[in-house]
Amino acid sequence: MNRNEIIINNIKTSMEMENQFLTDKDVNMLNDFANNKISMEDAISNFKSDAISSFKKLSF
Repeated sequence: MNRNEIIINNIKTSMEMENQFLTDKDVNMLNDFANNKISMEDAISNFKSDAISSFKKLSF
């Protein structure tokens, strides 16, 4: 296992302890960031966009 895989697995484990789960898309984005394929700003923007999209699907 390489360093990036260890870090991503640690993130996944920490989130699962809080009953939160990474999607395959999330893991791919983290890998892209770790491999300098996307910037921090791009990663944050993608996460925000996904969160807003998910929130809009909720009904109260």
